[in-house]
Amino acid sequence: MKKVKGREVVIVNEKGAIVEHFPCCLIKKDETLVIYTFPKTKTPAIDGKRELEQGKELAQGKEQQQKSTFVTSCVEVTGGKNITSKEILKHQKRKNFSPLCIYAKSGDTVKSALEADGRFSDIVFEKTCTLCEEPQKQTNITMSTVVNKLEDRRFQIFLKEPTNRKVLGTTKSKISDTRFKSEGDTTQPSQSNPSSTSEEGPSQSNPSSTSEEGPSVGNMTQKRQANKKQKYIPMPDSREIQQILCDQFKGLLDHMKSRYPQEKSESEVIELMREEFGKKPESFTEVYRLIELAEVTTSVCKVEHELIEGTGFLLFDNLILTNGHLFKDKGVLQGKTLLVPTTVTFNFDNALGSGQWKVNVKPEVVALQYGVDRWGRQVDYAILELSTPLKGKKFPPGLLQKYGPVPQTGGIYIVGHPDGGIKKMDSTTIIEVEQRNAAEIKHLGENQSSIMIIKESILGNELDKEFYEQIIQGKLDVLTYNTFCFNGASGSPVINPSHCQVINGIPVYGCQVIAMHTAGFSYKCKGTHETQSVIEYAIPLRTILENILFYLVETNNVQMLSRFTNVAMKNPHLFQLIACLIIEMVATLQPEYSDILKGIWNTISRSRKRDEMQKLIIDISAGTSGIGLRC
Repeated sequence: MKKVKGREVVIVNEKGAIVEHFPCCLIKKDETLVIYTFPKTKTPAIDGKRELEQGKELAQGKEQQQKSTFVTSCVEVTGGKNITSKEILKHQKRKNFSPLCIYAKSGDTVKSALEADGRFSDIVFEKTCTLCEEPQKQTNITMSTVVNKLEDRRFQIFLKEPTNRKVLGTTKSKISDTRFKSEGDTTQPSQSNPSSTSEEGPSQSNPSSTSEEGPSVGNMTQKRQANKKQKYIPMPDSREIQQILCDQFKGLLDHMKSRYPQEKSESEVIELMREEFGKKPESFTEVYRLIELAEVTTSVCKVEHELIEGTGFLLFDNLILTNGHLFKDKGVLQGKTLLVPTTVTFNFDNALGSGQWKVNVKPEVVALQYGVDRWGRQVDYAILELSTPLKGKKFPPGLLQKYGPVPQTGGIYIVGHPDGGIKKMDSTTIIEVEQRNAAEIKHLGENQSSIMIIKESILGNELDKEFYEQIIQGKLDVLTYNTFCFNGASGSPVINPSHCQVINGIPVYGCQVIAMHTAGFSYKCKGTHETQSVIEYAIPLRTILENILFYLVETNNVQMLSRFTNVAMKNPHLFQLIACLIIEMVATLQPEYSDILKGIWNTISRSRKRDEMQKLIIDISAGTSGIGLRC
């Protein structure tokens, strides 16, 4: 584009203000571009390096860039937390054009993308800045993050909290993550104080403070103190360790690349290796959120019979939801009848057992499914009906009313009875599908001494190996994470503590039950014999509820369906699930469904939501609701 003489040009498309070297392939056909001009200011040329590279590509006949090789995202023109008072743009007149649309090539880092853009001031790169995603302000993206997953996302630049900590009187030096000092290298990193002295050379002292005859006693003392502060102690055997790590890196990189169906760049794989898959507990500041979480845990109970111990939780009324594999052993179940006495224990919260109470499970199992459902998904659940509790005891509230969808990321809580002991709560973080390979490699790398045991325990059986690989590759609809809830925790509710809804313009957070903890790939560590797990998984509650509803329909359990529908009227997600069920039953035209439909509609009418349900069914059938018709 030809510049207006003596003026700068700003081009704005539908996403935001773009740079003049914005690739033409990213501009849609018939897209409107608005051009603004303002007086030119004397600043370094914008992105001379990028323009030079593009000139070379044109000369080599690469002007036909593929749109898929670029990623675009938006950045606000004003800084956020800890940087609101700083000017993050070189041209302050560009602050009127927010947001800025940034583009980068696949495989580039955030830092290189912002530097190549050319509109940001040096403060963005000199300080420890991150990108915070709008509008929820929860996801922080570091400057070393690869841009491939940032397509069409909007960010604001934040500055990390200053630590204000000094190491031995000097500021902490910056050490490159790609270069290491060798064992014999005693050269010190440059310090913030220019008068500081290293062990290998004299300091640059102030001439006015040093006599021609030589250093004074005071200066000698200062030198000794400076040298003492800067003393470098090499790590023992660092050369050998460095060599071992370098030898392992290439193989690890190749292994990670091979685990992905599509080809990934080296920078993407290295970025995955930097990811942390540890436990990141949510920080609660509002007391009401803690109170609600405590109330949810009262519905969790210990399930046991003579052969096994597990966990369950009250679904609604007097029905318990737990894992079906607790009853798969021979002699435990015949048809739908329990052959062994089974009990559940509520309030088993302390070692003394005070406050706990037991109730018997009725022999007839309401529903049980273990294996693969009609849609090819993994299922493992059982619904047990409880007998009348002892006098003076009352069942806690059911957790069905707190059902919610599985979030893609974030912190979660698992509440159960690991090892059959007292009730415990573990906080952890969801491992996304695309992060499972990296989480597996990280765990194997940290437990090299047990690698053979892991292979024998998990990969020794062909069926277990296939199931494990399907989960790691994301072929099964499960939720994955790391947790220390092992034996006895099967059937624990998985809770999302950060569900947010806006009430009267105020964000209010609450708990949602999103899945049921089922199992993991555990083994005994070599030497310590402690139980560890490569990865744990839970089955989404949506999957379980869909199968439960179809089971109740197929068994013509009208009474139980009506009870379920009554609870569903108080939860928008369950309300949608009932609408899907009605549509599916009507579509099949089975005459035996008439009594079931009548019972469901009667329950809906009693809740005075018949008109709302009819409208939702019309929207779903017309494809305007955005709700999937799984059931």
